[in-house]
Order: sequence, then structure tokens, then C-alpha cells
Amino acid sequence: MAHDAGFHRAPSRSDVLLLRRQLLQLRSAELRLRVERDVLRLAPSLALADRGIAGLHWLRTHPEWPISAAVVLVLLKPRRALRWGLQLWWGWRSVRRALVWIDRRR
Repeated sequence: MAHDAGFHRAPSRSDVLLLRRQLLQLRSAELRLRVERDVLRLAPSLALADRGIAGLHWLRTHPEWPISAAVVLVLLKPRRALRWGLQLWWGWRSVRRALVWIDRRR
């Protein structure tokens, strides 16, 4: 009588493929959970960015409000308005130069 307790047959190609498929499905589920967790972590920042973009869109469609605020500032605090204006102009030019520099590097 033969003793089969220690004998294992070699896995067939279909067994190997089935095991590989199951491992890939487990890995895929793990990656989906990781992506979901990462997206949930970014949600507050993305919501804030959306609100900022919506605010900029509103300002673009209602230019009378920032212009009115600037006029009031110039009338009430001309030195401060000039200082802020120069700083904004300097910042705008710096950003434009940086964008041109980045564009040239591509």
C-alpha cells in the first residue's frame, strides 16, 4: 500500500493562473482602498480650492465690487493704496516673469 501523505502534485497552469488572478484582485482591492483614503484626505483642500475658484469667478463677473473697494481705499488711505498697488504690481510682474522662465525651460 502506497503512502500519499507527503506527496503533492505539481500545480497545473490553470491553478497557477487562478492563484495569480486572486492575488491581483486582492492587490487591486487594496489599491482602491488606498486611493479612496487619499482622496478623502484631500477633500477639504479641494473643497477650499473650489470655493476660491468660485469666488474668483464671481469677482470676474462682478468687477464693480473690487473696483469700488479700490476707489474707496484710494480716497480714504491714498498712501496705503499706493503701497498696496505697488506691491501687487511687483507681485504680478514676478509671477509673469516666473511663468515665462518656466515656459522657456520646457
